[in-house]
Amino acid sequence: MKKIIIIINLLLFSSIITFAQKGNKILFTEYEDTLKVLAKAVMNGDSENQRYAANQAFIKHLKEVLQFEKSFKYPFDSLITISRLRSPDESFRIFNWLLKKDNNKYEYYAIIHYHNKKRKRYEIIELLDKSSEIRSPENEELDARNWYGCLYYQIAYIKKSGRKHYTLLGWDGNNGYSIKKIVDVMYFSGKNKIKFGLPIFKLDKKKTQNRIIFEYDSKTSISVKYNEKNQQIVFDNLIPIKEDLVGLHEYYIPEGTFNAFQYNKGKWWLKEDVDVRSKSKFKNSKKNQKGLLPK
Repeated sequence: MKKIIIIINLLLFSSIITFAQKGNKILFTEYEDTLKVLAKAVMNGDSENQRYAANQAFIKHLKEVLQFEKSFKYPFDSLITISRLRSPDESFRIFNWLLKKDNNKYEYYAIIHYHNKKRKRYEIIELLDKSSEIRSPENEELDARNWYGCLYYQIAYIKKSGRKHYTLLGWDGNNGYSIKKIVDVMYFSGKNKIKFGLPIFKLDKKKTQNRIIFEYDSKTSISVKYNEKNQQIVFDNLIPIKEDLVGLHEYYIPEGTFNAFQYNKGKWWLKEDVDVRSKSKFKNSKKNQKGLLPK
């Protein structure tokens, strides 16, 4: 693995030298070829150490190429194991992926590629997965260095005056017993800062959370999708397979009905027992471009 990474570095150095002669497109293509090899090793490396080594090299080269002018518009289509999700207003995109550990748990990685209006250029922010250290994730306000890691698959953005908030839907493989789906809020705050979590999820008039986490049996699947037309996040109602298993979420399964969070005046309000039979097909605000599909 180390020899492969050294060879890749030498090839990239040669590519950068000839950049002025060949132009952006050729440079991006050569970086993409390198990233594709490394992304495959991150996903399929024989050992955890090999996957980590490939991951560090992948992060290094991705950061390098995203610093170049016009990189924001380059699609990186061949990176099929890397989520490339754009915000509906085209102000940022997220490169997002996972690394499976030998204990069947996951670590998540993400780089936000965004437009800095003040500096009039595109910049990057790396997110650090600290989910294993966050004790009360539903109520925490987090940031780039303290991120509840997951694999995002949809972004909901509702245009309004004031600060822009983006609601992110994500998947977390968690462990061999349960899977999680996360509904979080992201916004830019201050100088080159990014924040996660806001008290806008209303479970009732008194109870509010900063984010929503659904945990369920890994042998089943659930739907959590944003319906842009109705401004709703619609999701399966989960129940334990037996009454005496209440609170043990690895035993929770879809009950057959749906609930939703309805957007209203800057808040997501819980609505129970939503009828989705007559609804039109869900329209993704922006589909993620990747080969891994959460279940």
